[in-house]
Amino acid sequence: MTAPTSKEKAILRNMAQKLKPAIHIGKKGVTPALLAEFSKALKLDQLVKVAFKASRDGISSFVGELESKTDSHCVGGVGKRRSFYKFKD
Repeated sequence: MTAPTSKEKAILRNMAQKLKPAIHIGKKGVTPALLAEFSKALKLDQLVKVAFKASRDGISSFVGELESKTDSHCVGGVGKRRSFYKFKD
């Protein structure tokens, strides 16, 4: 699967501005149950916003973990929120 182009990311970020976070990642981090819910949300909507309760370093590690384990792409974010996109299978 190829990553979205910068133009596609810009469009997806614009669409994600209207979304509310569907997933909240707290102190426990990325758990198997959270991964299951995140995968389900991606399957339903393709574009999902995630809210984090972690530091910047923690957020970047969680983003990498979510991307690798779900085959999705982080298309952007502000503050402690990030938006993820997954192409349809």
